[in-house]
Amino acid sequence: MVIDKVVTEYKQKGFTVIKGLIDPQDVSKFVEIAKRYDSGMSNENISYFSSAVRFFDPRVYKHIYKPITPKLYQDSYFLISQTYRPKFKSLIDTLGFQGFRSISRIDSYVSYKSDKNIVGWHCDQAFGGATHPAEFFGGTSGIMSLNNVNKLFIHVKYQNGCFSYLPYSHKINIAIRKLINEGIVAYKPILLLQDAVNLVKGEYYNELLNVCSKESLENFIDSGEEALRSDKDFVLECKAGDAILFNDLGFHKGTAPQKSERIVFRYFY
Repeated sequence: MVIDKVVTEYKQKGFTVIKGLIDPQDVSKFVEIAKRYDSGMSNENISYFSSAVRFFDPRVYKHIYKPITPKLYQDSYFLISQTYRPKFKSLIDTLGFQGFRSISRIDSYVSYKSDKNIVGWHCDQAFGGATHPAEFFGGTSGIMSLNNVNKLFIHVKYQNGCFSYLPYSHKINIAIRKLINEGIVAYKPILLLQDAVNLVKGEYYNELLNVCSKESLENFIDSGEEALRSDKDFVLECKAGDAILFNDLGFHKGTAPQKSERIVFRYFY
């Protein structure tokens, strides 16, 4: 793993694929943990303790998987300990997430074999329909995403559970968010990629030119429309133990696991 290359790609494109972040001998342990708490309902989200200190914080318990057993503490500790492994730690330290360096959340889910996409093209931070977005985000300017997500996959390929990401789209979304917070752009839903493409192509194109280059806007429109037609050129294939680090202001998609189940662990920073 060439750290500098990974960091550069992440900062420019909004995502990077990290090969072999988890040691092969630990992959089976991740699978075992995910299966232990899975109820059999596809995509059920299971939350774990994100740091040993959280074991003693009563505010955390309402968000953690129930029932809480000694085994859950043990499994949480294993998941936490992975972040101190040399490859994992050097990556996060080099990226320098500033206040986002410590993990705020760890969870997992299992997607069972299906011909239905797990989720369509969307953005995790789309204002959620807030009528006063700046207030909703605590007055933040939109310079940085609130979450950087390290998503660990267990074997995914094209048409079998791949994660897809639209390169550079996080920068466009940050620009939209900035203009909405400044009152220059009237709030419109931007949860779905189609919503954002329509907004960029529409009446606020000139306003966006003040914070984005014409090339970046046209690239977003062209690649966004292409992605809506087919995600084939945007899928990120991973083997067991690989990870995808992505800025969740970018547009992404979870495709259908048509051939086998899909196991995912997420580390939020």
